[in-house]
Amino acid sequence: MTVTVRNKTPLTVPDQVRRRAGFKPGDKVEFRVSGGMVTILPKLPLAYESDDTLTPAEATKVRHALKQVREGKTVTWSQVKHELGL
Repeated sequence: MTVTVRNKTPLTVPDQVRRRAGFKPGDKVEFRVSGGMVTILPKLPLAYESDDTLTPAEATKVRHALKQVREGKTVTWSQVKHELGL
């Protein structure tokens, strides 16, 4: 589908495109631009409590742990329990 970009009018996503994408009134979307291409993604609501937010130190630990998992540096839960004497 082709639409014409107008001078002072916001770009509108046609109804047919919104329906096929599954967007509904009130949904939030995120625009990403890369190399002249625009991608529109649904922005899913976050389900968390205000006290669920990580501190910067916790976020650093999580990023480090994820890096270790990607590198295959993991141990089983039984190994952890053994090391802790549980």
